Amino acid sequence: MRTPDKSFQDGTNVDVLVVDDESEAVEELIEFLARAKLKCRSAGDGWEALELLAEGVKPAVVVTDLRMPELDGMEFSVRLSQLTDRERPEVIFVSGHAGFDDAVAAIRLGARDMLTKPVDGPRLVRAVKSAQLARRMRQAATAAEATPPPPEKTPELDPIQRKRAALRELKAVRKDRAAHFPTELFSDPCWEMLLDLYDARLAGAEVTVTSLGAASGVPLTTALRRMEALQSHDLIRRMEDVADKRRMIVQLTEQGLRAVENFFDTYLARRGG
Repeated sequence: MRTPDKSFQDGTNVDVLVVDDESEAVEELIEFLARAKLKCRSAGDGWEALELLAEGVKPAVVVTDLRMPELDGMEFSVRLSQLTDRERPEVIFVSGHAGFDDAVAAIRLGARDMLTKPVDGPRLVRAVKSAQLARRMRQAATAAEATPPPPEKTPELDPIQRKRAALRELKAVRKDRAAHFPTELFSDPCWEMLLDLYDARLAGAEVTVTSLGAASGVPLTTALRRMEALQSHDLIRRMEDVADKRRMIVQLTEQGLRAVENFFDTYLARRGG
């Protein structure tokens, strides 16, 4: 039987769906989000959350515990990945026992962030708002791709949309390559890191050292060495998260951004994009 949803608000569109089997954790997370004037709904486990979605609740972001009985956060996220780009919410995991393997799995599932318990309220709000922005940009890109141009005139795409489309093409090539060749043949992660950081820059999202290392597909020690190499060439910078001293943020430097932008300008010009 479903427990009463204390965060119920009229309407099916909500900012955040909070999923956790610990009621105290749910109340704490919703309190943080409500202070930021974000509309919330809650569910006690993955099955209840799926039921809410089936009933028409449409969250922009899902904040879900990683460890839950029966249907855990990872399995729940897999179910969400089957939704269309327009309907699929962004996912943020929270956990008190997440390890490196969990971070890798979360990144592969497309999770926007992974926060450790006890969750820092301002950090949670920033993560949610960053995820909302990323979702809006994803929806806008999807809508632009789905709208055919008029036959008499081909409209110019927005420069950011053109570059995000090129990024998707390069990532698709990466997946195709991995399906046909041993991954160790292409094990240097520097280029993949630069692409991921540029993608995050276009989406207005933050990237942590841990998530960048996890997404690189190589051991974290190797990823850290390559980050040092990129930093020595003044292509990236690492800085402490002011609000959460346990986290290090990675960004492209101005020189790194110019280099990647120039690459995409050249790439798009060569392919006639």
